[in-house]
Amino acid sequence: MQNKMTARNVEVHYGDKMALDGINLDIPQHQILALIGASGCGKSTFLRCLNRMNDEISGCRVSGEIFLDDENIYAPKIDPVLVRARIGMVFQKPNPFPKSIFDNIAFGPRINRITESEAELRDIVHYALERVGMMDEVKDRLQESATGLSGGQQQRICIARALAIAPEVLLMDEPCSALDPIATTRIEELLEVLSSDYTIVIVTHSMHQAARISQRSAFFHLGELIEVGATDKIFTKPDDQRTENYITGRFG
Repeated sequence: MQNKMTARNVEVHYGDKMALDGINLDIPQHQILALIGASGCGKSTFLRCLNRMNDEISGCRVSGEIFLDDENIYAPKIDPVLVRARIGMVFQKPNPFPKSIFDNIAFGPRINRITESEAELRDIVHYALERVGMMDEVKDRLQESATGLSGGQQQRICIARALAIAPEVLLMDEPCSALDPIATTRIEELLEVLSSDYTIVIVTHSMHQAARISQRSAFFHLGELIEVGATDKIFTKPDDQRTENYITGRFG
């Protein structure tokens, strides 16, 4: 099993408060890794470490190493903007820009100057919409505002927007928590399809969701990584009592 990303001795402080303590975690290529744990356990903080989003938070300090393939993304010479072009992110609440559907998806390729022609840009937009299963739904509405779509459609537009810059890794911070069950099912089905081409890391509060879609799960508790392994083992025969307590609902 080849690893796409590797975290070694990652610590995060917000001022004097330690949010993550010595995290070591391998992220396999072309799989879905679920980060699970109670609110405030550090899983979203760790997710933001993976594309240096914590750089934008005042007073946040990150130490340790995180490798994308063989490159430490925290090395002094590394440009965080280029890191985020390789590691896309989709947030908890759908956040389409107040622009047309087309311009939402074209935004990344335009600012990163990925394309040299409008025809090439159109192909990228159409391809991204096809990947998220929305081309037939919006092909006649590409110039309409993306904010007029349903919540589930907006989230798929946000995923398409992330895919348009051809990332290698997709980070998902509770992408279904604001969606209804039908929209959630569509997003989960989409992620399973996308995992054949992308490495996906998802933060989820839903044990059922983690069990349904992830190959591996990592359990965080009070800023520590307690246990990581195959999802079916984590959910049926965890090695640590704290993991079992969380999985069975005794806390969290």
